[in-house]
Amino acid sequence: MKKIIIFLTFLSITFGSCQDFLEQDLRSELNYDNYFSSEKDLVSFADGMFGGLITWTWTGGGLFFNNYWVLQDLASDNCYETGPSIDMLDLAQFTFDVNNATVYYIWVGCYEVLNSTNVLLEESENIKDYSRPEIKNHLQGEAYFLRGMLYFDLVRLFGDVPLQLFSTKTAAETQIARTPVADVYESIISDLEKAEQLLAVNPFPNRVAGMPTSMTASALLAKVYLTRGALNNNAADFNSARTYLEKVLGHYTLEPEYADIFKLSNANSGEILWAINFSGTLGEGWTTNQFIVRLMPTTISENGTRNGQGWERPLDILYDSFSDTDKRKAATFITEFEGETFDGPFIRKYWDQEAEGGRQNGESDVDYIYLRYSDVLLMYAEALNEIHKGPTTEAYDAINAIRERANLDDLAAGLSYQEFKDALLQERQWEFVMEGHRWFDLVRMGKLLERVQIAKPTANIQTYHLLFPIPQKERYLNHKLTQNEGYN
Repeated sequence: MKKIIIFLTFLSITFGSCQDFLEQDLRSELNYDNYFSSEKDLVSFADGMFGGLITWTWTGGGLFFNNYWVLQDLASDNCYETGPSIDMLDLAQFTFDVNNATVYYIWVGCYEVLNSTNVLLEESENIKDYSRPEIKNHLQGEAYFLRGMLYFDLVRLFGDVPLQLFSTKTAAETQIARTPVADVYESIISDLEKAEQLLAVNPFPNRVAGMPTSMTASALLAKVYLTRGALNNNAADFNSARTYLEKVLGHYTLEPEYADIFKLSNANSGEILWAINFSGTLGEGWTTNQFIVRLMPTTISENGTRNGQGWERPLDILYDSFSDTDKRKAATFITEFEGETFDGPFIRKYWDQEAEGGRQNGESDVDYIYLRYSDVLLMYAEALNEIHKGPTTEAYDAINAIRERANLDDLAAGLSYQEFKDALLQERQWEFVMEGHRWFDLVRMGKLLERVQIAKPTANIQTYHLLFPIPQKERYLNHKLTQNEGYN
């Protein structure tokens, strides 16, 4: 695994889409044709493809190492920044511009892995001797899933983006104009539909934990349709979202205790549909995450967390919105530890105290959860509310299942369409603090400006912040890239 991750990083830095190194365009031609000679080579490359989501590189770390999930809550009504990074402070206050490093790293991180998905899809067709046809199918399904997932993240964050469906071997091939949002969505749906079919059978007994499944693709397709439906007010998309969600309903169950979702012993199980694997279950060479370093305080007690910096902290308006009877409050926040009282709440939800208490350097093996069953239930309630222009019994049942686990009363009956939608947005905030959802949810439900203005009166929130800027470094290298409105 370690060798292939190093190789993947080399590929990404050398000819990854639209990036630079030390302010120069050093991309050059690279011949890797002799690398892929067997099924085993392709499996190793696929493992490295997933490694690109988390492993440290010169371009700011893997996509889910920190930038992705930090951005979502900082650029929202959830968190503020206390750390030394000007880029993170700018995200929290909506003063970021085209040179923001965090936004740039997310763009580059997506396209690095996207190039790897294209390599895998091309090379998988060139290998003639597979021990089983399901091996080729599953490997291609993994690539289609990641490609659809990453373009879904890109199109939501940036709008029109270059749709690159081939591997790049020369710098000239990275000169691609931005593709309209509608066409990007069609490609995303096509890729995820293929992934749903190709991932139906996993022929790898040693590559199970951390692998996307057919139902993972179904759930993500539902989110794609739900998001596009909200973007275009398209009833057909909401119906498609319901169809895909109903493929998943009943095949997973909620973890009985909310706090247990994030424990190491429950990784890749229970209500988790898919997680970015930081726990080493896919092999050596995987790095730890930054949850403890970025979110937790340094404690005096040796049983607590060492080197917790607490850079991203919850706003008081978020902390105070939780009922004291809501089990998620104690599971999400920490205000004291073994007699030490902090100067306000920190986010503790990713700290497995029993397994990782007292770690000296702040390292953690907890996974980043991309999709879990509570998200499926809340999406189902949202889709039904959109379809029927008001909540149905099934919509109430879905949200109340989440509330009951949290030890809250059922939602009040008789809510209107907008009242139920507002209740869903609130429930999602309580459920998914620091899980990479909030900015997406606020934009999808048309509440970004309103909620940020209430939570952060000094923030420079503008209408154009419904999209992030195209990184200026990318525009230096790819002169076909135009800029989003408001950032010129």
